[in-house]
Amino acid sequence: MDLLLPSTDAGVAVQVGLWVVLSATGLVLTRRNKDFRLLVVGLSILGFALIALRAVH
Repeated sequence: MDLLLPSTDAGVAVQVGLWVVLSATGLVLTRRNKDFRLLVVGLSILGFALIALRAVH
């Protein structure tokens, strides 16, 4: 459960780093398909927004 809701700042940093790596990997894998790339960008923004929302809350 600590992976989804980290209780320390270091845990959040690892979570953001993993999300950046996953987002970049998704963009590289979908670079030729515009529709899938748009899906990856949307999911990446959603993930970052949820992390930011949890930080504000």
